[in-house]
Amino acid sequence: MTKFLQLIRFPNLVMMALTQLLFYYYWIVPFDNCYIKEKLFFCVVLATVLIAAGGNIINDIFDVKTDRINKPHKVFIDTFISQKNAYALYFLCTFVGIGLGSYVSFTIDRWWISLIFIGIALLLFLYSSHFKSIPLVGNIIVSTLVASSLLILILFEYKYNSSKKHIHFFDAVSVVAIYVYAIFAFLINFMREMVKDIEDINGDYNANITTLPIILGRNRVNKIVAFFAGLLICFLLYATSMYLKGKTVTTIYALFTLLLPLLYFIIKIWQADTKREYKMLSLLLKLIMLFGILSTVVLYYFDPIDKLSLVLF
Repeated sequence: MTKFLQLIRFPNLVMMALTQLLFYYYWIVPFDNCYIKEKLFFCVVLATVLIAAGGNIINDIFDVKTDRINKPHKVFIDTFISQKNAYALYFLCTFVGIGLGSYVSFTIDRWWISLIFIGIALLLFLYSSHFKSIPLVGNIIVSTLVASSLLILILFEYKYNSSKKHIHFFDAVSVVAIYVYAIFAFLINFMREMVKDIEDINGDYNANITTLPIILGRNRVNKIVAFFAGLLICFLLYATSMYLKGKTVTTIYALFTLLLPLLYFIIKIWQADTKREYKMLSLLLKLIMLFGILSTVVLYYFDPIDKLSLVLF
């Protein structure tokens, strides 16, 4: 069971499910008469998790050669599970996930959302089979797909108003919150993907996978990652000044769990050189991502948002 959980990247799946659940209960339910009900929403979460699990499995199938060099202790295909069974498990997770997403889409009379679940599954396969070897393209795809786990909530909850005479509160508050967190998730994951590319540079080189560190070298990519970390800090400062005015507890929380760790990350990535250092920096980014997600809870309980006092535009 432990090997299976490692194969599907269980902690990452838990974080993805936690993100969707927190946004549903803290950003959608309190401010909106939900278009999608609780039981159906659990199906959306399960669909997202299963498709992501399938993506992790197919990624491991295509990465056997590089993983034997980069992380031989974490090679599961043909050791813990045969390639044939791994493909079977991939198809099971992917098709059940698409089926659940399609079921919810048709139930709420938005059948076209099912195409998005199919598109995400297809992109995960193409990423592992083709796009991963294209510098930056693979990183952007993975980061976009992570952010899409939040953005898809807008499609399920958005209420089309043909007259446009008024704006639902969901449109005015929750959508903005989802966009802010989605941008945060994209940037954090984009940085982490580049750090992982630096960490795996030896295996990628031997497998003829052309990543940015192989083209530019570690030191240059270190500086690029540091630049994006600085960009994320600027974005967080902007979001804090715009949307957290008077929210003292949440502002302090963001300072100590997001901004200061990102400053520390910039210092460390600027001089990082060993595989161990990059592994620790990758873990740090994952922790920052987790703290970013949990900020929804802090904001809800310590700095509740008043519908009338929050100025979004």
